[in-house]
Amino acid sequence: MSYNVGLLIEAAPVDHDEAMRYFHELYEHSEFGQPHSTFVEMHDELTTPFPCLCAMPDDDIDDRVWSDGPLINNFGSRTAVIGISYSRADEVLPVVLRLASRLGVTVFDWQTNLIHRPGET
Repeated sequence: MSYNVGLLIEAAPVDHDEAMRYFHELYEHSEFGQPHSTFVEMHDELTTPFPCLCAMPDDDIDDRVWSDGPLINNFGSRTAVIGISYSRADEVLPVVLRLASRLGVTVFDWQTNLIHRPGET
């Protein structure tokens, strides 16, 4: 089981429920080919401190952060969903949120039902 968050390149609707529906609709109809350049940057910055599952030696697999890999395959042109191992979520989620805010990416946290918009504290 993992702690999943959605990522959106563009601004989400202001209304919470409308924003959630918007993300789900967009994600369901997204094509996952070449990731958006912002997502590539996000991936690269996240996998520096927290290596991709596919880059870890088999002996270290129990210490993984990401629920699947290659992590880059979770990023699309407009949306992404990344899974964080529950045991590491308290450590990793704040890093994801800070990076997303800096890069202008909206984060949908389904576990808390919160939407973290860029520039919000």
